[in-house]
Amino acid sequence: MNTESYKEAFLEEAVENINNLNKALLNFEKNIEDLTPLNELFRAAHTLKGMSATMGYDKLAEFTHMLEDVMDRIRGGTLSPDIDIVNLLFKSIDVMQEFIDNIRNQNVDFAKGYKEIITQIKAKSSSPAGEIKSYAAPQKPRQEKSGEETAAPGKKGISIIIEDLILNEAAAQGLKVYRIRVNIARTCAFKSVRAFMVSRNLSEKGEIVKSSPKAKDIEEGIFENSFELGFVSTSPMQEIEQAITRIAEIESAEIEEIKAQKKEAGESSPQGAAHTPAGAAEKAMEIPEGEKKAASLSQSVRVNIEKLDSMMNLVGELVIAKIRLDQIARNKTYKDLVSTVDEFDRIIDELQIEVTDIRMLPVSHIFDRYPRIVRDLSSQAGKQVEVEITGGDIEIDRTVLEEINEPILHLVRNCIAHGLETPEQRENAGKTKKGVIRLSARRDRNSVIIEVSDDGRGINLDRVRKKAIEKKLMPADKLDLLTDDELMNLISLPGFSTAEKVDTVSGRGVGVDVVKTKVEAFGGIFRMENYPGEGMKSILKLPLTRAIIQALLVKSAGATYAIPVIHTIETVEYPAKDIKDIQTRRVIILRGEVVPVLSLSELIGKGRQAEGDIVNMVIIEARDKKIALTVDSVLGQQEIAIKSLGEFLKFAKGFSGVTILGDGSISLIVDIQALIESNLKMV
Repeated sequence: MNTESYKEAFLEEAVENINNLNKALLNFEKNIEDLTPLNELFRAAHTLKGMSATMGYDKLAEFTHMLEDVMDRIRGGTLSPDIDIVNLLFKSIDVMQEFIDNIRNQNVDFAKGYKEIITQIKAKSSSPAGEIKSYAAPQKPRQEKSGEETAAPGKKGISIIIEDLILNEAAAQGLKVYRIRVNIARTCAFKSVRAFMVSRNLSEKGEIVKSSPKAKDIEEGIFENSFELGFVSTSPMQEIEQAITRIAEIESAEIEEIKAQKKEAGESSPQGAAHTPAGAAEKAMEIPEGEKKAASLSQSVRVNIEKLDSMMNLVGELVIAKIRLDQIARNKTYKDLVSTVDEFDRIIDELQIEVTDIRMLPVSHIFDRYPRIVRDLSSQAGKQVEVEITGGDIEIDRTVLEEINEPILHLVRNCIAHGLETPEQRENAGKTKKGVIRLSARRDRNSVIIEVSDDGRGINLDRVRKKAIEKKLMPADKLDLLTDDELMNLISLPGFSTAEKVDTVSGRGVGVDVVKTKVEAFGGIFRMENYPGEGMKSILKLPLTRAIIQALLVKSAGATYAIPVIHTIETVEYPAKDIKDIQTRRVIILRGEVVPVLSLSELIGKGRQAEGDIVNMVIIEARDKKIALTVDSVLGQQEIAIKSLGEFLKFAKGFSGVTILGDGSISLIVDIQALIESNLKMV
């Protein structure tokens, strides 16, 4: 079997199971007297073990099988759980994550330190011999059973009986039938996994039609150190032996070819009727449901069948609308054109919604990872922290979701390193010993707002000012003129950190800088709110999708430009005579607030255009402040499809892409953040 085609499906399922393991173990850690979460732990580990063995990732399968043994001992009461065991289980999950990362990035079934973790767990949960033994029941005495465990008269060694019906059917198809005894090393701690590998290797060369003991018992490890198989194949005996013995801890494989015997008159087939090879193979060495799941997936995107049906119906309607348009053109019945175009427009809108919806994922897809991350980071920092999550069901484009994972991680690290106090400090401040980090998501028109906040000490602006002077960012007298919000913005400068020392959690000044850069790179907005003594909040305003966005179309210097709506606040018509000049900068007073004025044509390098008595302005939000952008005219809001600038224009500053308008003309999409950053002196 070519497992490479299933690799993406395996990785997706594996990540999901790792998340389930982390969630279940976090719940178990809160109350180790309650063994209920162990059932979920065991299910996730068993599924991952089966998937790994099926894909040929033997080391990962062995490692996961060891975890099953530990969890089963805890469930069975033969191993008492404590914080050390829980910590070792968390480390084991990290090793499994490393296995998966290496499989994804390097295509190798390996993780550093996995043997060390095995040794630690064996030492912690050891029997007198110092090793984890199988929890499987002892082998039951053999009984006479039809065609499965009956010893062949006069035969020594391999005892499994192959019915004549199978032999005759195989002979008719030109196949060979083998009896195989597989002997596993007595020191093997993972008999069921080794047996599964044997089954997997043999399935590539033929079909297993018999097993002794039963397939279920072999899967669960309920056998001594050998088991027997009936096997149908076209392969020679030597190839079959090599397929088995190349598996680690398989001592030997005894194989003999069986041929159909001619019957005397009146002789009946022993044991009566039997399955055909194909039917028997479905029963023998059956793969559990959890393990079949990975092989059934051929795409990494899971789509509800109802959505596909809806899309198919819409495509059908599109075809009908196309036919109607064709008839209108042929017959020149233009009176029907308006209604047909309206219908066409409706179908396109619905189809766009359906396709966009398929690309959506709930933010819980990444939020669910953070309780485990916070547990580890807070432990390193000597702090007690819990995570509160709200709005996990809010959906956002999967490409945006992937991009924001790293920014959120940096914000969480900052909360632990800088925001939250130690238990003693919190107690002295009249707070609970355990700090809280809140992750929330909500919809806001065509955007999603994600907030990361804590109930810690907030940002010490005096320390920020002191660090700014030390780093010579600007003279002290100018720093004194900055507002609190402007001082907070200094934190987002590259390399800026208020940490007194570098540790594993923070201190290198790459946190907020990375967040701001990442968020703004895909058209989002980032800002912070400070509440001294009570905590701080980081706010990420993100586009729902990066493929189709709402944009405001404007005319400037004779060309049409698209400004993403996520950056716009409002449009105004302002009297030219009321525009003021303050220290060489143009400003307006908008509802009592001083707003800088910039010219779009000047920002894109075409110089300031002549202005009439009334100036058209778009009020935008950039660099945490409002800016009035002058344009020739505002054409209106429209949905646009974003296209790449291409190789020749990909380095053009100030533009994030292009779109094609209804008249076939091309419009550049303005990257507001980049334009403002490249013209800082004008703000």
